[in-house]
Amino acid sequence: MTTPDTPDRQVELHIRGMHCGGCVAAVERALGRVAGVQSVSVNLATERATIRSDEAGPGLRDALVSAVREAGYDAQPAEPATPPPSGDDADVLRRQGRRLALAAILGAPVVAWHLLTMLAPGALPHVLHASAGFLAIGAVQAVLTFAVVALAGGNMLRGAAVALLRGQANMDLLVSLGTLTALAAGVAGLVTQRHALLVFDAAAMIVLFVAVGKFLEARARRQATASLRRLFERIPRRATRLEPGGGGSDVPVEAIRVGDVLRVPPDAPVPVDGEVVAGHATVDESMLTGESMPVERGPGQAVSGGTRVRAGTIDIRATATGTDSAAMRIARMVELAQSTKPPWQRFADRAAAVFVPAVLLIAAATLVGWLWLGRGELGWAIERTIAVLVVACPCALGLAIPTAVVVGTSRAAELGVLVRDAAALEAAGAVDEVLIDKTGTLTLGQPALERVVSLCELSNDDVLRLAASVDQYSEHPLARAIVAGARQRGLSLLEPADLETSPGGGVAATLPAAPQAGASVVPTVTTERVVVGTAAWLAQHGIEVGKSAEQVDALAAEGLSVVCVGAGSRVLGLVGLADPPHPEARDAVARLHELGVRVRVLSGDRHAAVSRLASGLGIDAFEAQVTPEQKLKRVHERMAAGRRVAMVGDGINDAPALAAAHVGIAIGAGADVARETATICLVGHSPALIPRAIRLSRASARVMRQNLLWAVGYNLVMMPIAIFTPLPPALATAAMMGSSLSVVLNALRLRRLA
Repeated sequence: MTTPDTPDRQVELHIRGMHCGGCVAAVERALGRVAGVQSVSVNLATERATIRSDEAGPGLRDALVSAVREAGYDAQPAEPATPPPSGDDADVLRRQGRRLALAAILGAPVVAWHLLTMLAPGALPHVLHASAGFLAIGAVQAVLTFAVVALAGGNMLRGAAVALLRGQANMDLLVSLGTLTALAAGVAGLVTQRHALLVFDAAAMIVLFVAVGKFLEARARRQATASLRRLFERIPRRATRLEPGGGGSDVPVEAIRVGDVLRVPPDAPVPVDGEVVAGHATVDESMLTGESMPVERGPGQAVSGGTRVRAGTIDIRATATGTDSAAMRIARMVELAQSTKPPWQRFADRAAAVFVPAVLLIAAATLVGWLWLGRGELGWAIERTIAVLVVACPCALGLAIPTAVVVGTSRAAELGVLVRDAAALEAAGAVDEVLIDKTGTLTLGQPALERVVSLCELSNDDVLRLAASVDQYSEHPLARAIVAGARQRGLSLLEPADLETSPGGGVAATLPAAPQAGASVVPTVTTERVVVGTAAWLAQHGIEVGKSAEQVDALAAEGLSVVCVGAGSRVLGLVGLADPPHPEARDAVARLHELGVRVRVLSGDRHAAVSRLASGLGIDAFEAQVTPEQKLKRVHERMAAGRRVAMVGDGINDAPALAAAHVGIAIGAGADVARETATICLVGHSPALIPRAIRLSRASARVMRQNLLWAVGYNLVMMPIAIFTPLPPALATAAMMGSSLSVVLNALRLRRLA
């Protein structure tokens, strides 16, 4: 996983005070006017702005912060791969809770009086209907309502005032106009003693429902960013560093340097990326791979920062610290994805830019129209106008897609799927054909022993023992597979002497006598040498494989890599090896088929090996001995045929095809160029992550569509209702806040995906 190569030209800010798409547009305009800024992306759900510029530095950062503050919002510099400032979410919840409590306590008498007069007017004493009673009750309502608006709605009024002074339009302005209109009408009704204008309850309930909605929305938005926050929280703040002279000291993780040796006890998080130098432990890597089963780690094996030791104690040597660690790179990639916008967001941004001005015009037309149609019924016209102002919901439009992107990318990261940008999240959901590399993707990427065939009186195990004894010091993958296979069978190896190696050819050595094998065949130290490798390598040592060609061809036809074992002048046996399929590959292919996705294998391996794998996994379409250029050509051909193509690979040779496909998916710890080129990176090595990525993307794209349709549809339906029907302003406010809350709650459903 990598991040863009221009972090020094990117500035990030935490933005406070945004409520809707209009706020986002205002902040983006303010930042875009700063000299040197190339692009700006503001995310309402995460309250974060990402600014790319010609150059970066303290001066630019200060200018950006000033621009945001001049636009009426608060801004703080944010370091890459860091959560919002500590306590922000809790502070917001506390403030919203206080406003809700004030609105409920002060507004309750006003609302209660309104309900009483509406539901049981006959129960009121006659004196309350008289002039003095009207004025007394009206005055109490006025005082309480003014208190509600000032104390619980003051922040909203300030936001509206700032927007108005700067020629902007946002949700605060709409709701404030509705509230102040109701307040002004109430005062006018009190002064003129007109019952129809006494709508203090409307103003109080507008503020109350806004407070309720904002409180619930703050809680929901906090849950939306919880996944990324949990990732940060799993990274420890301190670690035990072992000193050269012995003993250990407790140090902050910021003080750890590459090469430091750290001790990780049971049930403790691994502080940084490192290599185990001592001890054995069971490590929970679910935060990185999504796999629930812990894995065993011992000397020479790598561990990642943020994972947790469940049992055992290990000493690790730090190999990557700070933002270079795997956990921080993952967090950074998720942040970058959340700062981007999918194509649908462009429509939402355009709509949000004109939404509030359009609502203001519609509200004015509603007032004039009802005054004309209602023959001067001012109270009726004002009530309709207030309903129009407060029922409109630019907030839902602004939150619809960003919230889905935030929750979707965060949940995907928890499950081992890293999405580079929001457009990739949308594109992956549309994939209907997957072109997939074989080695290291559908297979384990390491050869394993499959077959041993003795061509003499030796047993198969004796042939394997001889081959493994000769190969035991070789680093070649096939040699290591032979040795591993012999050890799995419990065979004791002989110590080779006079080793002779040939890169790409094989190994030859002299072995001591092996009494458990046939005396007429097994060589001794002073006689024949054992030769293990290719047919050409054996021929160089005077051993012709021609008589065994039929057996060699038979194994090769099964897709096996054949290693010959000979001694003296004849072939003793053959060893067949293959890169075995990943245990989860067959299930992954089946799940892709269930999703309606076609699977085609593109491999540079031999036809027999690819055919064997494809047949075993239930894949009908495959191509063998494919070059990188041919992979790229196949991607273009499938795309030209109208398919939505994803290319999956892990090597340098896959990079061109990964870049050309609609979606490039890099799996596991593949080549850096593959990860840099891909639009989706799978943290684990399991092919099961491929259908998981597509399923997550489809669910996220579906929620985006639902949210956008709801946000647009709500306003298209509710605006006419507010204009033409007697919709009480309080209910209009409740509907508006419910609409905003609904898109957040709908996005939160993505957290349940597995």
